[in-house]
Order: sequence, then structure tokens, then C-alpha cells
Amino acid sequence: MTDKDKQLLAELDYGIITTETFLKSFSVDIKSDTEFVRTEMINAIANSDPDEIQRTLSLVLLSGDISKYVDILNELLINPNHKRHQQIAKTLQDEAPSPSTVPFIRKALESNFDYLEYTCSDSYAIAKWFSWLLYSIGTAEAIDLMKEYSNATDEGIRKEMAYRLKKVHV
Repeated sequence: MTDKDKQLLAELDYGIITTETFLKSFSVDIKSDTEFVRTEMINAIANSDPDEIQRTLSLVLLSGDISKYVDILNELLINPNHKRHQQIAKTLQDEAPSPSTVPFIRKALESNFDYLEYTCSDSYAIAKWFSWLLYSIGTAEAIDLMKEYSNATDEGIRKEMAYRLKKVHV
């Protein structure tokens, strides 16, 4: 990614330019060059640089086809080096609910959300992100994970998973 591209991402982030202007001005067509976006995102994760992860995550979210990046977004669900976990969970929920996400949700639930302390949210609020995502995935494995965590020792997780489980029509 060029310095100009990084500047464009910053301007987009601050609302200085529109998404349309960004897409026209960026050096690569991120809607068609999946390999570029994947490489940038993988390198950012490997470098553990929060700013770089934030920046390149925008490329994924603007790419137009989230399903091409589910594996990367799954990794980012449990990666502590950024502050967009809720946005990632919601994006996966709305645009690309995938059975491949379930093991990553399990890891998030097992973590007691230590890496999500920056949100200043309690476990009940954070568990909602994951219960909705599991609900959207809707597979037997996803529902089984909700069942398992409806018996969790953490009250917030337990209550949210039990609540969402009642909404599942099995």
C-alpha cells in the first residue's frame, strides 16, 4: 500500500472523502483484487501493528464481498491487536455468517473477554455480539455452543446465551 493510499484511508476514516472518492482514487481496485486485500491484511496481522490492522481492515470492509475474507475476519475476532471486534462480529453476522466462525467464537468465549476490556462493556453486552452471530450461523454446532455456554459460570454469558437460545426455532 502506498503512502497516498494510507492517506486516502485516513481521509475516509475522518469523513474528509466519500467511499466513492476513495474507491476511485485508491491505487488498486479492492473490489476485484482480492489477493491485494488479503496480502495487506495478512501482513498487518503478522506485524501485530494495531494501526495497520485498523487501516487494512477498512479495505476488507470496503471490498464489497465479505465472504472472501471470512477466514481473516475469524482470526480478527480473537486477535487482541485492534479495537474493531464488535464491528467484525456484526459484519460476519449480517454479511457472511459461516460455520467456520464457530471455533473462533468458542475461543472468544473461553477467553473471558480479557482482550475486549477496552470496550468497557460487561460480559453480558459482549456475549450479545457472539450470541447473535451464533444465531445467524444457525448450524447445529452453533446452537450446541449456545447450549454449552447457557451453563457458563460467567453470569453475563450464561444469561445471554440462554436468552438467545430461546429464540432459536429448532
